[in-house]
Amino acid sequence: MTMTTHRHNAPWWQTAVFYQIYPRSFQDSNGDGVGDLKGITSRLDYLSQFGVDALWISPFFKSPMRDFGYDISDYRAVDSLFGGMDDFRELLAAAHGRGIRVVIDLVVNHSSDEHPWFAEARSSRSNPKHDWYIWRPMNGPRRPNNWVSLFEQKSAWQPNPATGEWFLGTFTRNQPEFDWRNPELRKAIYDVARFWLDLGADGFRMDVATAYVKDDQFRSNPFKWNLSPDIFQEHIYDRNRPEVHGIFREFRAVAQSYPGDRVLIGETHGRDPALAASCHGSGDELHMAFNFEFLFSPWGARAFRERAERWYKFLPQGAWPNFTLSNHDQRRHYARYGKRDADARARVAAAMLLCLRGTPFLYYGEEIGMTCRRLGRAALRDPLGIATWPLSGYGRDPERTPMQWDDSPGAGFTSGTPWLPVNPDFPTRNVRAQMADPGSLWSWYAGLIRLRKAEPALALGSLTWLDAPPDVMAWTRELDGRSVSVYLNFGPRRRELAVRGGSALAAWSPTRGYGKGGPNRGDAVPASRRVLEGYGILIVGEGTR
Repeated sequence: MTMTTHRHNAPWWQTAVFYQIYPRSFQDSNGDGVGDLKGITSRLDYLSQFGVDALWISPFFKSPMRDFGYDISDYRAVDSLFGGMDDFRELLAAAHGRGIRVVIDLVVNHSSDEHPWFAEARSSRSNPKHDWYIWRPMNGPRRPNNWVSLFEQKSAWQPNPATGEWFLGTFTRNQPEFDWRNPELRKAIYDVARFWLDLGADGFRMDVATAYVKDDQFRSNPFKWNLSPDIFQEHIYDRNRPEVHGIFREFRAVAQSYPGDRVLIGETHGRDPALAASCHGSGDELHMAFNFEFLFSPWGARAFRERAERWYKFLPQGAWPNFTLSNHDQRRHYARYGKRDADARARVAAAMLLCLRGTPFLYYGEEIGMTCRRLGRAALRDPLGIATWPLSGYGRDPERTPMQWDDSPGAGFTSGTPWLPVNPDFPTRNVRAQMADPGSLWSWYAGLIRLRKAEPALALGSLTWLDAPPDVMAWTRELDGRSVSVYLNFGPRRRELAVRGGSALAAWSPTRGYGKGGPNRGDAVPASRRVLEGYGILIVGEGTR
C-alpha cells in the first residue's frame, strides 16, 4: 500500500482532498438501478485521475432502508443492495493500492428498529439490552416532552406496548436512539469501530455526533422562531449536550490505538461554528468537526470571508479547519448559487474551497456542476421530502440524484432504471464530455487540485487576509518562504485591486477563459494595481518552493 507522505510530516488528512460518495447514486454495477461497492471500485481510476486523496462513503451497512442506510440493522455487514463484505475488502484494497484513503460513515446515535439489539431491548424491561436505548414510562397518551422526529415532523416518542414505555426516535420512528450513558452500549459501539478499523478503514465520519447524549431530566426544548425542519425549537436538551466530549475522548483513544493516523470527522447538529470548534477538545477529541456555515451562506465575498474568519477564530489552538459547500443533506451549491452566472460562480467557489486553509470536502458530481431539480411527488424517496411535500422543499432527494458519467441512457450510472431520476441535463453535463474539454468546470477543479498538491503553501501554509474592494475576497498562504496569493471576484463587475507580484499559477474569467488573453501559467505578474474582471480569478506564487 503506497500512501503519499507530505514532507512537513503533517497527518494525511490535513493535506488530503476528500470526496464524498453517496453509494446509492455513484455507480451501479449490476443494472438494478442502485449504486454499489463494485461500482465505486470500478471508478477508482477516475477518482485517482481527478486527484482526490480520500473517500468518505455514506452508509452501506445492512439496513431496511427506511432512511436509506442511516437506519442500520447490522453494523458488521454490508447490505446486499450494495454487495457483500468481500466487495468492501476489494474496494478498500484497490483504493489503498492507488493511494486513496477510505473513511466510512459511522451512524451510532441510533440503530434501526430491526436491529437485533432493539428487538431484545423492546421485548422486556428486564432484558439485558433494554437499557441500551432511551425509554420513558407511558402514563396515558401524553408524550414525555416536546422533542420532535425531524424527518417525520411529529413527536419523537413512540409507544412500545410490550413494556408500557415510550422509546425515542428524533429522526424517524424507525430509528430508536441509543442511551450513551450506558457503559455496556458504549463498549459495544467501540467494538464495532474496532471491527472496521481492523479491516483497514482509515477512519470514520460520525453521523450527528453531538446528538449522542440527551438531557438526563428530559426537559422540553424552548421555543425558537425559525423556518427550518426543526419545528420552532432550540435543540438544547435533545442534542449538543456537554457530555459528548467524554465520548469523543474515548473514541479518540480507540482511533489512536491503531497505526496510520486513523481520522475521526464529526457531524455537529446545527450551524454553530463554536459548537463545531469545541468538538476538537484540547487535541484529544475529534480530528475534524464539520462547520456547516458555508452550506447556508449567501453568495458574496464578504459573507464567505466573515464565515471563514469566524471559523478560524473559534478553533482551539492546534485544531485543523475544514470546508465544504455541498453534501447529501443540503442542496448542491451549483443550485444554490446558480440562478445566474452559474458556471462562473462555481469556478470561484471551487478556488475558494481548494485554496483556503483547511481540508476541502467535495461532494460527488460537484466537479461537473451537478444541480438539483424539484421532483414530483411520485419520484420522492426521502422520508423528509415525503413528510413535507409540497410546502417546504426540505427533502434531500434532489442532491442525491445519480452521477452523470456520460450521455448514454442512464447517464452511464446504470443499465437499468435509476432509483432516482437522472437530472435532465446529463446529455451535455457529464464527466466524459467535460474531461475532453480543457476549458470545462471539471478541468478547472482538476487543475486546482493539481495546484494544491504542487504548492505546499496551499495545503499547510498560514493564511493572511488581504485588503480588497467590494465583491473581492483575497488572501495569501505562506510556508517556508513561498507565498501563494489568491484573488477572487464574486461579482459580475470589474474591480481594481492591488496585486502582489510573482508568477501566475492560475487565472480565469468568463470572457477570457483559462489562460486565454490573461496571464498564462508561469507568466510574470508585477506587483501593481490590476483590474480583475467580473468573476475573475487570479492565483499568484512568489518565492522558492
